[in-house]
Amino acid sequence: GRTLWSSISRYDPTPLEVLRNPWIQWCVVLPRDTSGPEFAEIHSMGPRALEALGMTTGITHMEWFQRAKGGIAISEVAARPPGAQFTTLLSYAHDLDFYRAWARIVVLDQFEPPPRSHAVGAAYLRGQGRGRIVAVHGLDAARDVAPLVVEARLPEPGQPQGGSYEGDGYVIVRHADTAVVEAALRRIIEVVRVELAE
Repeated sequence: GRTLWSSISRYDPTPLEVLRNPWIQWCVVLPRDTSGPEFAEIHSMGPRALEALGMTTGITHMEWFQRAKGGIAISEVAARPPGAQFTTLLSYAHDLDFYRAWARIVVLDQFEPPPRSHAVGAAYLRGQGRGRIVAVHGLDAARDVAPLVVEARLPEPGQPQGGSYEGDGYVIVRHADTAVVEAALRRIIEVVRVELAE
């Protein structure tokens, strides 16, 4: 019934823009430090929202937005871990298997809040157009970020186009410095292109 731990992620671009434009490649960053003033309101409102909804034991996720005129809006709360590789991202950020942690919370009612040792992020690769994947371009141009890559599921030629906002593949990067992670993700989504053909 009380919040023991939290994580904050930043989308680029926003989820609504990603859903409206199925060709946009996007990324998400889990900053190493979320104690800054830009996160103060969600640190306050998030636990209050969970209390109002009657959450007791488990892992939840919520989507929220910073409003242009100030304040935040919480648009979704789900009593389960997040999708889109976020549980994997959390595992890399904290050097902890969050899939096992979730099971321990639910089955044994045990959780020890882990420190966040790294910033981590994912670039979601999405093809433009329709059909099957013909090729993936730009991987050589993105080799400079290879030392930061901890996991990747690259699109394969012949693979059908992904049917969700996650797209056709992803690349996860990790580093102690959030700015390094952000730069690596920008590089990936700028130079890697998934080609589709019907």
